[in-house]
This record gives sequence, C-alpha cells and structure tokens, in this order.
Amino acid sequence: MHQVTKKFVLLLFGIILTGLFCEYGIYYLVVAQCTWPSLETVHHSDSLKAFILADTHLLGPRRGHWLDKLRREWQMHQAFQTVIMLHRPDVVFVLGDLFDEGEWTNNKEFEDYVNRFYSLFAVPNDVKMHVVAGNHDIGFHNYIRRGSVPRFYKSLNSSSVQLLTYKDNHFVLINSMAMEGDYCNLCRQARNKIDELSGILQCSQNETKCLKDTRKIDYSPPILLQHFPLYRKSDEVCTEPDAPPLPERNKKFRLKIDALSKEATDYLVSSIKPRAVFGGHTHHGCLVHHTYKKEHIEFLEYSVPSFSWRNRPDPKYMLVTITPHDYAVNKCGLPKETTIAITAVLMLTMVFLYTFRWKHSQGHYYENKYKAI
Repeated sequence: MHQVTKKFVLLLFGIILTGLFCEYGIYYLVVAQCTWPSLETVHHSDSLKAFILADTHLLGPRRGHWLDKLRREWQMHQAFQTVIMLHRPDVVFVLGDLFDEGEWTNNKEFEDYVNRFYSLFAVPNDVKMHVVAGNHDIGFHNYIRRGSVPRFYKSLNSSSVQLLTYKDNHFVLINSMAMEGDYCNLCRQARNKIDELSGILQCSQNETKCLKDTRKIDYSPPILLQHFPLYRKSDEVCTEPDAPPLPERNKKFRLKIDALSKEATDYLVSSIKPRAVFGGHTHHGCLVHHTYKKEHIEFLEYSVPSFSWRNRPDPKYMLVTITPHDYAVNKCGLPKETTIAITAVLMLTMVFLYTFRWKHSQGHYYENKYKAI
C-alpha cells in the first residue's frame, strides 16, 4: 500500500509538471530564443523597441467551436504575455484583424469582443499599444456596415490615419479600407489627413516647402503601418521560409481586397515617403524591396505572419529596434502545436518509465532485504 501511494504521487507530480511546462514553460523557452536586433552605432537604451503582431482573429459568437476558441485564446494570451514579460517593448502595434467576426457583430457583441481583446493582450502602464483596422474588424470597403468604423475607432482608440511619435521616431498608421480611392466619406477624410501629414513631413524636412501655419516636427523618415500589403500582383515575389506554399503563392491578388491598388500605393508612398512598411492580412511572411527611382524612395516592406494558431501552425511576431535614421528587424517564432504535443508525449513517457523503474528498483531492494534476514 505504501508503494502504491508513492507511485501515485510520483505519477501525479510528473503529469502536473508536464502540464505546467507545455502550457507555460515552453512559451518562455521559445520566446527567450529571440532577442532584440542590435544597431551597431547606437546604444541599446537610446533606441525604441517595437513589438509588432497581426491577425489575432479572436473568434466571435457565431464561428468556431467553444473549445477551439478557448484553446486559441489561451495560446495567444500566454504567448503575448511571455513576449511582454521577457522583452519589455516600449510600444506594441497590432496590424488589424483583431477580431474574426467584428464586421458582423452588434454593439453588445462588439463590446464583449473589445473587452476580451484587452484582457488577453493586456500591457503594463508603461507600454503603449496601438491598433489599425482590418477587414474582419469593420468589413471590406464595400461591405462596411453603418456605425462599424466609428465604434472601432472609439473602442480601440484608433482612426483612419494617425501620426505617432516615440523617441523622435515617426509612425503613420493607416486604415487600409480607407484607401479604396473613391469619394466615400471614409476615403475623403483619410486622403485629407494624409495630405495634411505629407505637408507636415515635407515642411519638417525642408523649410522652403512650409506653408503658413504648417506644424513642424523633428524630421525622420516615417514607418508606415497598415493591414493590407502594398500593391503586388501576388505572393510570387515572397521567398521567406514562412511564405505561402505553392501553388497558393502564385495566385493572383484581388486588388483592394488582397492588397492595395497601385494608385493607392503610389499615393501613399509619394505622400509619406516611408523608410519601411509593415502589414499583415495574408497570414504569411514576405519581404519586398520597393524602389521609386524618380522620387528617390527605396524601402523594404514586411508582411507580418499571423499570431494565431488557427491561421498557421507556426505563428510569428516581429521585434523591431528603431532609431530616427535606422532600424533592424527580428522575426520570431512561437511553439508549434506539434512541438507541444511531442514534448508532452515524451515527458509523460519519461514519467511512466521513471515510475516503473522506481517500482522495479524498490522491489529489488525489499527482495534483497528479506534474503539478508
């Protein structure tokens, strides 16, 4: 009876330890392997540390099984909080599609959505978080329901166009659905704001281009953040390890749905003159080099893979170290579900083997003891 009790305690301890590691410890182990990229000429404390993620797609009241919802939300919550705890970013940017059913929910359901988002992705008081709208949050341009845009802006402290500045680094946040290019109120307001920002940036870079009453800032080339990718025909140009698989990679994009139109892209680039662009939407990774020779503009565009295990088996996020005139990017991975499952099986197997070995060795001990008597 004494041996049975010890065996039960040992098994229980092993199972609890396995559960704790697979549901907590493995996130720390994996997240700790990625670090902030360094800039050789700048002291680390002088740079801005930005944590960028996209496409969390929190399930709503209609789609998805409750168990799937519970599991995915726990995974993203634990991964996000682990990144915050280990890396302590200065600012967090979420590049749209926070919700999976945001465009279909009524006001009460949307309020519950927002509360869940802020609960799962809570940040300390000294860390700022900003979001941009995705098509799943408010709907594609032609399917936006009345009231969807203002409630998103109000609840998530967002807008169609935002200029943010941290440590003299400028960020322009864009609502991709406002870049349709027609004469709807959403698009006209966004275009007017972009024109205003363009004037501020030009004036700050060159005083001869200042108009009367134009606000000036300490100029540095801005970073553009939005949900859609800039114009490209497909993901064929994507060669990252987490790029879409073939033949999906060669599938032609539907412009204004899968990516911005060429007209909207050219307008944004000529107005903002970004030094880097970050977007989401595709759920896959991509790195595109853009060159506008006539305007002497050259930059890289990063597609941030989805942060959700519902969208890919290996969710990703980015750690970006930024100074006013330089930046560096590390793309970081999260534990694969297969890795978690295999780890759990191996750990439980070791627990059972150790328990059996303990019992076997105890049997030999008592056998030799009785022989000695």
